[in-house]
Amino acid sequence: MGKSQYIIQFGGLPVGIHEFEFEVNNKFFKSVENSEVQKANLVVKAILTKQNNLLQLEFEINGTVGIECDRCLKDFDYPIESSEKLVVKFGNPEESNDEILVINEGAAEFDVAHYIYEYIVLAIPVRKVPCEIDEEQFICDEETLKKLKSISSDSEKKEEPINPMWEQLNKLKKHNKN
Repeated sequence: MGKSQYIIQFGGLPVGIHEFEFEVNNKFFKSVENSEVQKANLVVKAILTKQNNLLQLEFEINGTVGIECDRCLKDFDYPIESSEKLVVKFGNPEESNDEILVINEGAAEFDVAHYIYEYIVLAIPVRKVPCEIDEEQFICDEETLKKLKSISSDSEKKEEPINPMWEQLNKLKKHNKN
């Protein structure tokens, strides 16, 4: 991602709770290779709880991301409200996992851009059909749906007849299900 503005500097902070706020916009996602999201308007609030040998981060993500409808390919702004937690401890960085970030002893800062990206992408549903969420606000592109329907009906008409060699096998499969 290159030089990041999503760095939390905790080195000189006293033990206690500290807040950081990051704006996540189109530029953020353009710096990520092969990102599904290209348009966003999000605010990420990171609440850092600093202890003597441990850091806890709670991310609150609010705003919208621009994605395409899976049904008609129309762009829409999907609202995101998410909260995630990350524990940061000191030691061998190779021991890091999804929930615990391990950084070198003596480090005074770390970059949270990768975690912010992951948390935003995880907040986007797998099935993106906004008209199923709110039919009044999101309306599918009827022209695209008509074209897709005509293409799919053409391909159904061109379906080849079943090979007679497989008919017996299909009869056996149906018989075994009963």
